[in-house]
Amino acid sequence: MNSFKYVILGGGLTAGYAAQEFAQKGISAGELCIVSAENTPPYERPPLSKDFLAGEENIDDILINEPDFYEENDIELKLGTAVTKVNLDKKQLYTTNGAINYEKLLIATGAAPHTFDLPGANLDNIFYLRKVGDAQQIRERAQQAEKAVVIGGSFIAMETASVLQSQGVETTMIFPEERVWQAFFTPQMSAFFEKYYRDRGVTILPKKEIDSFSGEEKVTGVVTKSGDTLSADMVVAGIGVAANSDLFTDSGLQLDDGAIRVNRFLETNLPDVLAAGDVTRYRSTLYERPLHIEHWDNAVAQGKHAACVMLGELQPFEHIPYFFSDVFDLSYEFWGDAQEAAQAVHRGSVEDGEFSTWWLDEDGRLIAAFVMNRPDEERELAQKWIKSGKQLAADWLRSSETLQTADDEGS
Repeated sequence: MNSFKYVILGGGLTAGYAAQEFAQKGISAGELCIVSAENTPPYERPPLSKDFLAGEENIDDILINEPDFYEENDIELKLGTAVTKVNLDKKQLYTTNGAINYEKLLIATGAAPHTFDLPGANLDNIFYLRKVGDAQQIRERAQQAEKAVVIGGSFIAMETASVLQSQGVETTMIFPEERVWQAFFTPQMSAFFEKYYRDRGVTILPKKEIDSFSGEEKVTGVVTKSGDTLSADMVVAGIGVAANSDLFTDSGLQLDDGAIRVNRFLETNLPDVLAAGDVTRYRSTLYERPLHIEHWDNAVAQGKHAACVMLGELQPFEHIPYFFSDVFDLSYEFWGDAQEAAQAVHRGSVEDGEFSTWWLDEDGRLIAAFVMNRPDEERELAQKWIKSGKQLAADWLRSSETLQTADDEGS
């Protein structure tokens, strides 16, 4: 039986950056083991729907650490090793290649995409984008495809559709909501992005639900519940993800709506077991409530923080949620969490794609901000003001030429 002082279960973003932190802190040889079901060392996930999908990067370009990093730092990297059972009381993991003992465990199993359970859903050329192998298959198919249907209206679907259309594949986006990324965008933002996509050739079909997929061995079409059939050589579905927590259902870990609940230190309810990344619901010190964040920046920051806690540096995880996206020739950033917003205020010109959106709670405190093609001061102040919970007057925020006066003098 293999025994290690520290074990990371999962081989994604969280694991890759946690390993960096362990190495920088100077752990002893052979103390750390990473157990991953994937055959590729930890890699960056954002490029999978951006540059890697477009063929502008290869696997070596997206690795978090150099291939010899793990060997040079005496970190045991067990790839292609699935954990089939856990006994957290005995501090044991049971894998396809034998059992592993640990002293401290970091669960970083991430999330898995929701899939369709509909007639024809098992046809070839229906893809779900989560792992590097998925992105490889999609970009290979895109080289021969003429028509693609992207199912979903959030950021994965938007990024994938922009790449496929840019590569000359006639692309349709279809989703059941009334507008694109309805759960996040304001109506004005959705209207801008829908027009932006249509101007670049993407067909947008809101308020459409999928009934089935047509074809014999390979998909040839997407059939909607209204009876329409959309011709397709390939289908990419971005319909959300679920935390990879099934392994821990009867383990004694506290689960919250499928995610592993952790405290402000990223500790679970069991001793010497931490969790980080997409699999967690953590106690936010900024918003003073539980948050479940499924983005790159959160996975990176939590991986680093969890490593420090495991090494004895007990500090609360204090972090402003952050997200970025690239679609066609646009790039935007988002900070915070808008879940409890009472109003959203736009600055600049939404119609021209040069705007920012500021979400305020019922007391006028800034809790989230979106910035695209705006002055740097807005990027900088958004982060600062969210962290401080600054109160802002909506009318002033909407119309003021500069925001710096509020930082200097108050609003």
